[in-house]
Amino acid sequence: MKFYKIPFDIKHEEKIFGGYLSLRQFLYLLLTVFSSVTLFINIKIWIRFLIFFALALIWILFAFFKIDEIRFDKYIINVLKYVFRRKRYYYER
Repeated sequence: MKFYKIPFDIKHEEKIFGGYLSLRQFLYLLLTVFSSVTLFINIKIWIRFLIFFALALIWILFAFFKIDEIRFDKYIINVLKYVFRRKRYYYER
C-alpha cells in the first residue's frame, strides 16, 4: 500500500467574503464599525473621536497587519503570554 504525503498550510486563511476577506478579518472590521457607538457617548467631541480612532486603528491592525508572517492579534497574545507567565530565576556564581 502506497502512502502519499499531502502538503497542507495551516497558516493560510480561506477568503470567504467576496474572495478578499477571511472570517477573522471580517469580524475585526465588524468590530471597527460597532466601535462607532463611542461617538454617541455624552462627552466632548474630540475625546469621542480620539476613542473611536484608537479603537478603529487597533481593530484594523488586528485584521490586516503581520509581523514576520505572524498575524498581529496572535503576536500580541504571544507577547502577553510571555509577559505574564511565571518565570524562573536562577542565581549562579
